[in-house]
Amino acid sequence: MKIFISLSDTCVGGVTTAAVNLANELVSRGHKVFFLDMSRENACADRLRDGVKLPALKGKSRLWNIGLENIKQARGLKKLGILALGFIKKLTIRSGLWYKLIFSKFNKGESFDVAIAFRQCAPCYSFVLNKVNAKRKMGFVHGELTYMGDISSWKKYMPSFDKIAYVSNAVREQFVAKYPELDKNACTVYNTFDVEQIKRLAEDECDLFFDESKVNIVTVARIDNAFKQTQWIVEICKRLKNETDTPFHWYVVGNGPDFDKTLALSKEQETDDVLTFVGNKNNPYTYIKQSDFTVLTSKSESYGLVVVESLILQRPVVVAEYPAVYEIIEDGKHGLIAKQNVDSISDCVCKMIDDRDGIRDKCEAYLAALMINNDTAYSQFLKAVE
Repeated sequence: MKIFISLSDTCVGGVTTAAVNLANELVSRGHKVFFLDMSRENACADRLRDGVKLPALKGKSRLWNIGLENIKQARGLKKLGILALGFIKKLTIRSGLWYKLIFSKFNKGESFDVAIAFRQCAPCYSFVLNKVNAKRKMGFVHGELTYMGDISSWKKYMPSFDKIAYVSNAVREQFVAKYPELDKNACTVYNTFDVEQIKRLAEDECDLFFDESKVNIVTVARIDNAFKQTQWIVEICKRLKNETDTPFHWYVVGNGPDFDKTLALSKEQETDDVLTFVGNKNNPYTYIKQSDFTVLTSKSESYGLVVVESLILQRPVVVAEYPAVYEIIEDGKHGLIAKQNVDSISDCVCKMIDDRDGIRDKCEAYLAALMINNDTAYSQFLKAVE
């Protein structure tokens, strides 16, 4: 098949990683894949396999996301033109007319078997529906409806797709329950993973020393206290210092809007001797590989990329409960599922640290025999586009 994948941007994050993984998986299975980053940044180009083509927007279509930076950089008559476009965008963007106008002269060019709008947003959905020649068109949804806020700007496009692929059954059921009219084109397509690359990267040298005399815990997450609830880790560490005699150290990999605030909280609560915030890392897998287990404290996950990545590296997990987690792990086998509160997560982490009832050993033995691949996700994709 000849497949077109479009994203409005390729900022670092789970959606971008999932898109890259899908493109790489499809190429590895013999498909021709074209990957469009509408932002023109192509920030993930070096992560795409040989064979993935990188088309680009041309002409005024490149200005679909025009903003103040474009105005500042423009000079002379061009600045007036940019100002005029900015004014038109302000008047028409709420109705969706802006995307029809800015992409109106875009040459559709070659045709595809499948065109995918991978990020749920108006520009990505509108572009694929109106400006890509394809026999089948698919939009993806990557988030729990409960935490999405106003989705009206892109929900109106959803009925026009041949298929809307939700990345978990739980997410699909949330949407269909509230919007029954979306059931007719709804399907589930799980995220894919570059299993071999994850294992290979995990073998790179880690830039931190992990003391093997301690139980080492790793969390990989955006430092966003509203949704990732990383501030809970500070409170949990404070409790653990009183509740376990087993030496431990917790590493948090990632950056985000609440990094400085959470780091300051850790010092204030005197947990910085057992808790280290290491910031963003290009290769978080070396940290996961060095850990005894990983912890995810998120309030919401559409699927849970880091959970699966931990399992690929045969590391048990402690996960704060969210609907889709039961599609990935079984409590007591892959790790432990905690309730969405500090008490429950703290108790599960303490069980893992102390290896109560041999829980960590049991999980490690189970994961050592576990085979993870993309066969299910690929079958779901094929069924959706047949």
